Amino acid sequence: MAVAVGVDAGTSTFDVFALKDGRPVFRRSIPTKEVRKHPESVLRAIEDARPDAIAGLSGYGLPVKRFCELTDRDIVLMTLNFDDVVVGLRKVVELVRDEFGKIAWTVPGVIHLPTVPEHRKINRIDMGTSDKLCSVALAMYQLKEMGIPVKKQNFVLVESGYGFNAFIAVKNGKVVDGIGGTSGFPSFSSLGSLDGELAYLLSNFPKSLLFKGGIRSLLKDMGIESDFDNLPRFAVEWLCEFLVKGIRAVSCSLEDYDVVVSGKFFDLYYEDFVDFSGIDAVKLEGFGIAKNSAEGAAIIADGLMGWNYGDIVDALEIRRARGSALDYITSDVREFLKTSMTFK
Repeated sequence: MAVAVGVDAGTSTFDVFALKDGRPVFRRSIPTKEVRKHPESVLRAIEDARPDAIAGLSGYGLPVKRFCELTDRDIVLMTLNFDDVVVGLRKVVELVRDEFGKIAWTVPGVIHLPTVPEHRKINRIDMGTSDKLCSVALAMYQLKEMGIPVKKQNFVLVESGYGFNAFIAVKNGKVVDGIGGTSGFPSFSSLGSLDGELAYLLSNFPKSLLFKGGIRSLLKDMGIESDFDNLPRFAVEWLCEFLVKGIRAVSCSLEDYDVVVSGKFFDLYYEDFVDFSGIDAVKLEGFGIAKNSAEGAAIIADGLMGWNYGDIVDALEIRRARGSALDYITSDVREFLKTSMTFK
C-alpha cells in the first residue's frame, strides 16, 4: 500500500503528515525555529514516514514538477526572497531536492491555476500560496465526506493563522479567485496589503516587514501586550471584521456558497467569529491529525499518483497549472522589480 506524505512549512511549525492507502498513519511537528537551526530534521521526519510520494514545501507555488527537476530559479520563484537572510524553507527545499527529489512534487499557488480568470491576476503575486491550495484540497475532501460531490462544491475557504489571512473562492470544484495573506486584509501579525502611498514613503521594504504591522503591532502601540491566544475582546472583533471583508471580496466571484474556516484563529475564536458575522461556517477538521495544509498536501500527493484522491486533484486542474507567480505584472510596473531575473 502506497504512502503519500504532505509537508507544510508554517510560521510556527513544519508539519509532516502521511496517508497510507488514503488513511492517516503518521504525523510529526517541528518548531520552525528548530528547522532554521537544523533543517535536516525535516528530512528525518519525511524518512520516518516511509514515503512513496511527497507534496508541499512550495511557498508561493510552482506548476507541478519533481523536486529533482527544480532549478535555482525555480526555488527563487517559490520563496521570492532576495534578502541576505537564510530562510528555513529554501534550505529545506534544497535538502529535499537532493534526498527525495524523484518522489517529491511541487504544488501550485492559486495564481498558477488555469481556472482563475487572467484579469483577476493582474499585478498580483499572492492570491493564495501553495499551502492554501492544499487546505482547499482538504476542504474538498471534507465536503465530499459530508455528501457534497466534488463538482458541486461552492465555497469560500478562509484561512486565518498567526501570520496571515487568506480567502479562496471555489466554484463547482474549481478555484476561481483568491486573496492571499500579503495582498489582503490585516491579520494578527501581518499588515496585509499595503497602502500605495505608504509604500512610496518607505525607504526600503525588507521581507521581514510582511510579518509586521498587524493587530499585534497596533495593540503594542496602544501599550497592550497580548498573545494570540489571549486577545482582548475588541481585538478579536477587529480581526473578525477583516475576515468578513475578505469573504465578501472573493464571494463576488460566486453565487450560493458555503464558508469553510481554517487556521489557529478559528481554533481559538470560532464562536466569536460566528457571533460577530452571523455566518454558519463549516470548521475544517480534515483527518484531525495534523495542520490542515499538511493533510491537504498529502491528499494532493496521493491524487497526483492517481491513488485515492485523484478526483480532487483532477477537479482542481492542478496538473494544468502554468507559468510563474510574476507573469501577470504589467510592463510599467515590472520595470521597478528589484531583481534583474527574466521571468517570462
